[in-house]
Amino acid sequence: MKKRLMAGLLVFTMIISSAMPVMAAPRARKIYIEGKRTVTVGSTIKLDSEIRPDEAEVRDRNIIWTSSKPSVAKVLKKRDDDTKIKGMKAGTATITVRIKGTSIKKKCKITVKKASKKTTADLNAAIKKIDQYKADAKALKTQISNIQLSETFQQRRTQYHTYKNKIDAIDDKLGRLEDKWEDKYDYGKITYSKYRKVEKKVEAVEDYLETVEDYLEQKFNYEFD
Repeated sequence: MKKRLMAGLLVFTMIISSAMPVMAAPRARKIYIEGKRTVTVGSTIKLDSEIRPDEAEVRDRNIIWTSSKPSVAKVLKKRDDDTKIKGMKAGTATITVRIKGTSIKKKCKITVKKASKKTTADLNAAIKKIDQYKADAKALKTQISNIQLSETFQQRRTQYHTYKNKIDAIDDKLGRLEDKWEDKYDYGKITYSKYRKVEKKVEAVEDYLETVEDYLEQKFNYEFD
C-alpha cells in the first residue's frame, strides 16, 4: 500500500512539473559599447559589448563588429562579445556592433592619432631608468660580497634585512615602472613593440635581482630563509 502511494505521488509530481510553464530567457533589447575611443597608430584598444537586459542570452558568434574605415581603425575580432581595434593610420572611423538576425546595433566613433615624439622620449627615459636599476643591483651585489658578518645572531639578522630591503626596493621600482607601461599599452597610447621592449628589460633586471638575493642568502648561509 505504501509503495502504491509513493508511486502515485511520483506520477502526480511529474504531471505537475510537466504542466508548469518554462520561463524562457528574455530577448535582447539594446546593446552598448564600452571602452576607450582613442588609439595611436600601431596600437590596439579593447571594446566590450554590453547587452540589456542582463539576463538576455546571445551567443558570442552572433555579436558582429565592423568598421566603416578598416584602413584607419581595423576590427581584429569580428565575432565575439568583445573585440580589439587596431589603429592603422591617423583619422576617424565608426565602429558598429550588432546582434545577428535582429535590428539591434550600436555605433561609436574611434579616433586614431599619430604616435607623439614624446612617447619615444618617454621610452628612452624608461630604458635609461631600468639600466640604472641594473647598475644599482650590481653595486648591491658588490656590497654584499664585502660584508663582514657580525658575531651575534641579532646583528647578522639586521645586516641581512638591510640588504634584503634594498633588493626589494629595486624590485618594487621595476614593478611600478612595468605597470605604468602596461597601462599605456592597455589604453592604446603605445604600440605592443614599445611595451614589450620595456617589459623585456624589466624582466632581465628582475632575473638578475634573483641572483643577487640568492647570493645574499648564501653569504648568510641561509640563516634567515
